[in-house]
Amino acid sequence: MSNLSNQTGNIYIERPELWTLELALHERVLRYMLFDREQSNSLIVGEIPLESSGDGSLNALENAVYDNAALLDDYGQVRLLVDTPHFLFLPPTVNDESEAETLLRAQFPEVEGDTVMCDLPKCGVKLAFALPPEVLGFLQRTFNMAPIVHHLQPLCEYYARFCRRSGVRRMFLNFHDERMDLVVFDHDKLQLANTFAVRSASDAAFMALHAWESLGMDVHNDELQLTGDKAVRDQVAPELRKYISYVMPAIFPAAAMRLSHDAMKAPFNLITLSLCE
Repeated sequence: MSNLSNQTGNIYIERPELWTLELALHERVLRYMLFDREQSNSLIVGEIPLESSGDGSLNALENAVYDNAALLDDYGQVRLLVDTPHFLFLPPTVNDESEAETLLRAQFPEVEGDTVMCDLPKCGVKLAFALPPEVLGFLQRTFNMAPIVHHLQPLCEYYARFCRRSGVRRMFLNFHDERMDLVVFDHDKLQLANTFAVRSASDAAFMALHAWESLGMDVHNDELQLTGDKAVRDQVAPELRKYISYVMPAIFPAAAMRLSHDAMKAPFNLITLSLCE
């Protein structure tokens, strides 16, 4: 314990068994979201910097969690989301985690650590991803074997529901942490999902337009929808509108607004995770 990253000291929940805790682990920050579905405007959102002391991501994560007792309460439900660049989409026929690990290691032979597999039932695929050494064990011990998913999973599952019976193809861009999640649906079928580092609005627009052209999307009829960091969206949208007719903010989930009037300020991947029951 470092006692340097206590960001939750003012949080007190009388009956945590009625609440849900969601955590999003990113490279430099741990974000949290707490809510009680039966209590209006209950949403609590925050983030804890991961202050690495040079001895690896596990130590930084341990400090962030142990310094924040509110994360360790006995919640009715806990869900974990991990942002990692080493992942692989798999067909639904892959049910064995050892087979998933073999395929992931073939793609990323240099990566060390543990392999996790999560399901995307609405998209009809599975997703295997790698966690740094000992991180999986820590998360499982600390949060009582709570489900762990890749950060693209809730985005893809939410968009799949949104695109059901769609008459057009859609590209979705979600901006966070100097990164851009890019998800494409060909009507109701997942066609592409990936995450890219972006240094500027021009970078983001170039990558999105390259993917758009590579997939043969229609600049006059197909749609491009934006979520995430508003400042980045406001910079990228004018660049994209030079080439694509329908560029717009994505419709925010109405169900999330019941959690709080400020739900739009919460991380979009955690909002969509809360909708993936």
